[in-house]
Amino acid sequence: MLIKIGVIGPEESMTRILQVSKEFKDIELIPFTYQEVSEITDIVTNNDLIVDQWLFSGIMNYSFAVDKKLIKENEGNFPPLHGSSFFGVLMEAQLNERNIFDKISIDTITNDEVSKILSFYNLNSLQYYNAPYEGYNQMSKLEKFHKSLYKSNKTQLAITSIKSTYEKLKKDGVLVYRLTPSFLAVKSTIQLLGERAQANHYENLQMAVIGCKIINDFDRNEPYELFKWRHHEVDIKKHLLYLTENMNGSFVDVGDGLYFIFTTKGEFGNNAENDLFKLMNDFKVRDNLTIGVAIGYGETVSHAEQNVRFGLSQFSIDDKASILVIDDQYSITKKFQNQEGPFLNNKAIDQELMTKFGEGVVSYRDVRRIITYSHNYSKKEFTSQDVSRWLQSTERNGRRILAELENAKVIEKCGTVHLKQRGRPKNVYQFVDSLSFLRVVEK
Repeated sequence: MLIKIGVIGPEESMTRILQVSKEFKDIELIPFTYQEVSEITDIVTNNDLIVDQWLFSGIMNYSFAVDKKLIKENEGNFPPLHGSSFFGVLMEAQLNERNIFDKISIDTITNDEVSKILSFYNLNSLQYYNAPYEGYNQMSKLEKFHKSLYKSNKTQLAITSIKSTYEKLKKDGVLVYRLTPSFLAVKSTIQLLGERAQANHYENLQMAVIGCKIINDFDRNEPYELFKWRHHEVDIKKHLLYLTENMNGSFVDVGDGLYFIFTTKGEFGNNAENDLFKLMNDFKVRDNLTIGVAIGYGETVSHAEQNVRFGLSQFSIDDKASILVIDDQYSITKKFQNQEGPFLNNKAIDQELMTKFGEGVVSYRDVRRIITYSHNYSKKEFTSQDVSRWLQSTERNGRRILAELENAKVIEKCGTVHLKQRGRPKNVYQFVDSLSFLRVVEK
């Protein structure tokens, strides 16, 4: 198995790192150089699929990628600067300057790392001033930190890992040396990334079974026609077949509203998870149907299926859509949709709508559906086309619903819009501000 590691850094750092690649036969380093740190965004976005892990030249570009959410922390790393890297540059400075430095200033390394390495080698007599890394935006402070200490004779030597800081200090007459990762630091980091990539590879080959169960949570006093139920089953199967195709899986209709998708853990990513949540939310809002979803992982198909059946047996109906994940160690995790901002409290909204409208001409379920979709899609203003698309009905039916809601003073016209199609302009509506149920949300 050939592991591909993308290396991100300026050209001068790239040369040093690629020299270490000769130590590894089963790891290929792919270099990506940049002039400005902002270029990292395009580098990661355009090449994320062709590499297994990312190796950054230093903490600055690594933290930039993590802060911008270009990668997760376990998808990359950088060589440490303490240990052999620190002692190497300190020895280089003392040999070149023919002097023993016992008062120095350092940056980027944490206080804990510095104190540990000095106490371990009984070097507590070394007096140092440290500026730990505080983020990409704090780089400009480092020059002033080193320069003020040196000019006031508190230090004899400045050690920095930042190229721009090194160049400015050298120009200002400060005795400064550049701290760069040592051969051993780079080698150990590449080895760590290679082991992580190999572990991820075998984990992604693990079997995954996704179980979907239609839960009958509709009102028992309300008649539910057999053929209506069958139509829902067909509709759900169509959506699940689409998901199965995207995950390169195999679809099985177990019967009685239970469906299995067989795939691997590597095929089930964030997109598949988001698609499942969208399926659950759409059918809940549009058809008042709850779909229970559980995902079971295992070393074999039988093991994974056993876990997913156990997960479905533990399922309970919540206001928020959730997915139960059961791993190969029988640990259960309940996952909710990654949604920023407040969630709509559908139960509280239903209670307010029932109190206000009862079972009259206006269907409170239609109101709740429109509230939910306008919230999910961040559309405070909507037309009959939007309503017909949300409720999967004809536009004529959408106009009828909007007319009923307007007569009941639930919504009001707020303008018109001219669409590309021929015909009259369409009315644009919004909910009346005085309706208290629009503010029934939960954090």
